[in-house]
Amino acid sequence: MGDDHYHDLVSTIDRHSDPVIHPAFQPVKDLLEQQIQEGLHPGAQLCVAIDGDVVADFGVGETVVGSGIDLTNDSIMPLFSSAKPITAIALGILVDSGRLSFDDPVASHIPEFAAHGKSSIPIKHILNHTSGLADDALADGGTSREEVISRLSDSRTIDGWVPGERSAYIPNAGWHILGEVVERASGTTFESFVQDFILDPVGMNSTFPNVSPDLAEQLGNQRASMHDSRSEPMTVNQAYSPGRLGRFVRAGSSFSGTASDMVSFYSMLLNDGVTTDGNQIISESAIAALTKPRHEGLLDETFGVFMDRGLGFFIDSQRHSPAVPYGYGTAASSATFGHGGKESSTGFADPERGLAVSLIFNGMPGEPKHDRRLKRVLAAVYETVG
Repeated sequence: MGDDHYHDLVSTIDRHSDPVIHPAFQPVKDLLEQQIQEGLHPGAQLCVAIDGDVVADFGVGETVVGSGIDLTNDSIMPLFSSAKPITAIALGILVDSGRLSFDDPVASHIPEFAAHGKSSIPIKHILNHTSGLADDALADGGTSREEVISRLSDSRTIDGWVPGERSAYIPNAGWHILGEVVERASGTTFESFVQDFILDPVGMNSTFPNVSPDLAEQLGNQRASMHDSRSEPMTVNQAYSPGRLGRFVRAGSSFSGTASDMVSFYSMLLNDGVTTDGNQIISESAIAALTKPRHEGLLDETFGVFMDRGLGFFIDSQRHSPAVPYGYGTAASSATFGHGGKESSTGFADPERGLAVSLIFNGMPGEPKHDRRLKRVLAAVYETVG
């Protein structure tokens, strides 16, 4: 996607939408501000909708620590893996159109991926982290997407791994491959497909598949930086700067956007794939295929806990252990589906409550502190909505 198109997109979000802070949500806002004082993050953004009606949409704190620039509900936040479901839905749309099946071998779309015995790995096993595809630590150091896809296609799976029988969360490698599957099956770029078939029709005007240095300059103070808040004083984490992360699109980790946009996304899924404008984005059957448990109680060898997964979505797994990370809070129903982002965010839909939530922090305090921070805020959200 060219810079001209990005410029057009930026012009559409050069506006200010009023925050929504119902008095009932004041304790949640107070908690987020208290956590700023605890040094967990410079700022945070929360949006909550019930049956498609937004009941909270606000930001607290600063976009950059010490800057004095308010973090608002319009601030563009790093989403990291919270945006993985967008890529999953892109694949579901292609299933609806008959261009692929979740059971397709990846190599039927990316022939070179068949190298070193990977010819039979299906798309679904990459989506639910049971493929055995090893995370290539050098992949994100590549100079281009083409280089990354070449390296991963030439990679080997974990020794002794039988696809579909073991689980290990691999945050990057498989999602580079899934983004490439979207490109080859659709005949257009990943960014263009997501823009045309998800972001635009859902009205996610403040969400970007990638924030390049040029786009970051155009966004200016509207973009919130991610911080390392593990130590005092906290600093902007350069590993996630546009100059590093934004060199090329990463289908599982380079999205940025607003909590409001992610709630629009999850509200659409709760409404059987139909937007508030009546656009059918994805079929009800494809949503069900993506968000139903594909494996239940399977040990995740990355996190060391038992977890339930759909295809590209984490299913609520608290019944296995309170130690399950990146969950949706103890009050969430067992049907809740969504995804968390590295030490900083979550987005999910709770079908039993008609609830859509996106919570994004711009500070990374380490996983244990993030898990406690997240659970405290989500408990307060559920208490508020009743």
